[in-house]
Formats: sequence, structure tokens, C-alpha cells
Amino acid sequence: MAEAVIETEQTPESLCPFCESKSGGGHFCPRCEKIQPVAATIDYFAFFGLPRKLRIDEPDLEKDFYSLSRLFHPDYFMNSSELERSASMERSSMLNDAYRTLRDPIARVTYLLALEGYNEAEKKAPPDLLEEVFELNMQLEELRMAKTMRDEEEMAAARKSLADALASLREKLNELDGRLFALFDGWDSSLGSDVSEKNEKALLDQMSGLLSRRSYIRNLVRDIKEEL
Repeated sequence: MAEAVIETEQTPESLCPFCESKSGGGHFCPRCEKIQPVAATIDYFAFFGLPRKLRIDEPDLEKDFYSLSRLFHPDYFMNSSELERSASMERSSMLNDAYRTLRDPIARVTYLLALEGYNEAEKKAPPDLLEEVFELNMQLEELRMAKTMRDEEEMAAARKSLADALASLREKLNELDGRLFALFDGWDSSLGSDVSEKNEKALLDQMSGLLSRRSYIRNLVRDIKEEL
């Protein structure tokens, strides 16, 4: 099992609880080969032995996921110590969460921003979208009223208006995704380079702003689709 040990610059040094040798923060101790408890400080990138980059080889990620799934499976630890059984459950759970997050580029950048101290949930609606949001809410209310009154003509007109708005919002989402993904390369190239913290923060700010707009527009798309 020694080949399953993952050690990166992001992985803190730790001692194996079984043989007290340096485990390197990997999944298994390189000395006694016992599965290790999950360190509280490890993040999803380090769990897969990856730097905090946004461009990921997804086929390799999937391959590592299935390989580790087999190694961590609780069935292999049924006759092991309680600590080993607990560690296998912890690693299996974190593996699933990490894979689900890192395989999706939007979830991946959202997670990276959270690691860097950004809280997207606290973001307010972008000011330049407020007028559009107000107009869409009016259109949604008109459709609801038409449904209540069973006015087929008004319902058709309201649905047509909302369908046009939905198409426009989807175009905006595609445009935002293009701008967001274009920043991935800039962020990745900044790691391990001489790029200043100020420039790194500027990249994070840009990604956070685009993600906030994207989240808000997706909520609008959801509301329209539910009403249509």
C-alpha cells in the first residue's frame, strides 16, 4: 500500500498513530502501511496530491478516485482496529466530497475561493443587475396573475416574454463562464512564480465577482424555469 501515500507541499508533516514514524501526511503510513486518520488541516486538493490549481486533468482525477475508493473501502477494514475502521470511513467520505467538488470546474473554483477566505454566500446582488431583476420579477408576477385568472392570451404573452428573458440569461451565463475559465490559466501560472500577492488577490477578486454574478443569474434562470 505504500504507493498510495500522497505527500505534497500542502500536506502537513504528521506522525503515524500506530508506529509513530513520520507518515508524510499520506493516506497510508510508508513504514507500517496502515491507513491514516484524516488530518484536520488537509484540503481537497492536497487529498488528491494536487496543487491548488484550477486546471485539472479530469480523466486522471477519475482514475485516482476509483483507485482510492478501492483502497479505502470499509469492507477491507472489518477485522482491523477501531482506529483503522474509523480512518477508512473518514477517508472514504472525504474522497467522495473531494471528487464531487474537484471534478466540476465551478465547484472547484468556488472551493478554492473559500480556501482563500472568500464567502460567496454573503455576496449581495450585483448593482447593475437590480433593474433587470426587478423587471423579471414583474414578468413572473404577471404570469402568475394570468394563471390565476386563467387568461390564456395573457399567459401566452407572459410566457413568450419570459422565454426571451431566459434565452438572454443563458447567453450571459455562457459569456460569464468563458470569462471565468479564462482566468484559470492566469491563476495556475501565478502559483510558484514571482507574481505578487496583490496580483494574485486581483485574480481572486475577479473570479469571485464573476462567480457571484453567475450564481445570481442561475437563480433567476431557475425561477423562470420553475414558473414556465
